[in-house]
Amino acid sequence: MSTDQPIRTIAGFGTPRPTTGVHVDASRLVARNRVATPTADAPSAPASSGGAAVVAAAKVQLNAAVPSDLRARARTTYRATAHLEGHRSFSDFVATAIETEIHRLEQLHNAGQPFTGPDQPLPTGRPLGG
Repeated sequence: MSTDQPIRTIAGFGTPRPTTGVHVDASRLVARNRVATPTADAPSAPASSGGAAVVAAAKVQLNAAVPSDLRARARTTYRATAHLEGHRSFSDFVATAIETEIHRLEQLHNAGQPFTGPDQPLPTGRPLGG
């Protein structure tokens, strides 16, 4: 760059923001501080036996290794049917599939009642024995 050319500046970046009388509480922007509130467009959960609506629990990451062909089938099925079945995301599709299987097993093995017990860590690695 030669010394003949003027130095270009962008206005606005060098001026500090006014801080007098301005206090921004950003704590509500942190995810752990947010209160989950149902929205009007969110699908409602079925009513419990007491008649009160059940509020959906906070979402957590679920990691499971599945065969690659099953993963491909699941993704293809989601893409082909999401608009027909009302799945808002692939996570919603997977959650519905898991919920359907859980319901089937509860009907078959526990008189239609949810299984109870503590939420303990699952065993890691390959199962021992046959």
